[in-house]
Amino acid sequence: MAAGGDWASLPSVVLEDIFSKLSPKDRIRASSTCHKWREYLFLPQFWPVITFNLSYKGRSRSRFFSSKCAKFVKEVTIEFNSTRCSQVWDCTRLLELLSRNGQLECLSLRPSNCYFDGGDGSLESFLESLRLVVKRNRRLLHLSLGCTEILLNNSQEVLSLLVKYHAPYLQSLHLASVKEDSSSYSMPFFGLDCISAFSNLRSLSLDYDFLSPKVMFTLAHRQHTAPPLQSLSIHVHRVGHQPINEKMWKELVESSPNMELTLSFVHSLDGIQALLDILKPSMPLTHFRQYFCGDISVAALNMMSNHYRSTLHSLTIIEAIEMQPINYNNYDTEDPFVMLAWRCTRLEVLKLIGVSLDQKDLVAIARLRSGLRELMVPSCCVFWSEEDEDYYDEDEALLDLQYKVSESLGRRWQLLPEFSVPPAVFFRNANADNAYMNELLEDQTWRINS
Repeated sequence: MAAGGDWASLPSVVLEDIFSKLSPKDRIRASSTCHKWREYLFLPQFWPVITFNLSYKGRSRSRFFSSKCAKFVKEVTIEFNSTRCSQVWDCTRLLELLSRNGQLECLSLRPSNCYFDGGDGSLESFLESLRLVVKRNRRLLHLSLGCTEILLNNSQEVLSLLVKYHAPYLQSLHLASVKEDSSSYSMPFFGLDCISAFSNLRSLSLDYDFLSPKVMFTLAHRQHTAPPLQSLSIHVHRVGHQPINEKMWKELVESSPNMELTLSFVHSLDGIQALLDILKPSMPLTHFRQYFCGDISVAALNMMSNHYRSTLHSLTIIEAIEMQPINYNNYDTEDPFVMLAWRCTRLEVLKLIGVSLDQKDLVAIARLRSGLRELMVPSCCVFWSEEDEDYYDEDEALLDLQYKVSESLGRRWQLLPEFSVPPAVFFRNANADNAYMNELLEDQTWRINS
C-alpha cells in the first residue's frame, strides 16, 4: 500500500490475517494504528484464556477486559480477596457477564482466603451468579470452587445443574475445601452419588468427609467408555468415618493405573493422629501436604518411604514454631526424611518448615536425592548436635552447610531466610491462609487438554 494510504479501509479478512500472524506484544502495538485496528485486538481467537485480578491494582484492567472479552473467553481464572466485600461484588458482576457467554469451558475461582465476606447480601448474589454461569453455559469442562467452605456448603444446586447440563462433558471438578475451624464444622446436606453421572471426569478434588465406600466404588466401576481418572486430591480435616480400606484403593488403582493422588491436611491434628489408618499400601500417593497440624507422625513417614517409593513426588510440611521447631524423636532409627530421600526415587520437592532438622541429615538428603528440584528448609529449623564439630562462627557453619548441599544438588542452594517464612509460622494471630492457599489452589488448575 502506498504511503499515506487509508489503513482503516483494509478488508476485514486481511486485517484478521495480519493480526493472526503477530505476537501478542506486536498485536498491541498494531492496535494503536486506528480505531478499526483497535477492535481487531479483541478477536475471540486471541483471548481464549484470561486471568482476572480484582485486586486494587488489577481492578481497572480486569474491568476493561471483562467488557471486551467476557462474552467469548473460554478459560477464566478469577483472583480476588474474599475478605473484602467490594471484591466479592466485583467477582459477582464478572460472573454475571460470564453467564452470557455460552462458549465458556473452564472457570476457576481463586479467593485469597477460605472464607467469604458475605455481608450486604453479597454471598447470595454471588451464588446466584455462579448458578447462572453453570445453567446458561453450553459445555463446561472444568469448575473449581476455590477451596471455600461456604461455597461448598451452598453448592447443592450447582451440582444439580452440572449433572443436568454438563454431565457428558465435565472433565475436572474441584469441591475440596479448607475449614475455618477443622475441629468443628457443619456438613452440607448433599451426597456425591451424582459423580457417576460425569462420564468424562478425569480430575476430582473433594474433602475426606465425602470419600465414602460408595464414592470409591463409583469411581472404580465407571462405564467402560469413561476415561480413567488422572488425578484425585483429598483434603483431610476430621476423621469421623471408617477409613477406606485397602481393597477399595486397589480397585480404584486398577481402573485408573496412572492416577496421581494428593493428600492435604490443613489444621488437622485429628487427621495426622489417624494418618496410619488413612494411608493404604495401594494408594498412588504422589503429593503429601501438611499445614499447621501441630504434630508429625514419624511412623507414617516411614510407611511412606516403604510403600510409595515409585509414586511420591513431593512432601510439604509447614508447622507453627511456638518456642522451637517440632522436634520429632526417632531414637536410634534413621531419620524419616533421610529414608524418604533414599527410597523414594521420584521425589522432586521437599519442604520442611517448622520441623527441627539435623544439619547432617540435611546434607544426607541432598546427597541421596541429588535430583531434588526444590529443597526448602529455613535456617531457624537447622541444628547442630553435640558431637558435631564446634564452629567458632555461626555464619561460617551456615555457609559450610549451604556449600555441601549445593555441591550435592549440583546447583546453588541456600537455606530459606526467616523473612521468607510465612508469618503464621511465627505468629499465632497471623493469617495462615497465606501459607497454603496458593499451593492448594494450584491443585485445582485446569490441566487437561479438551
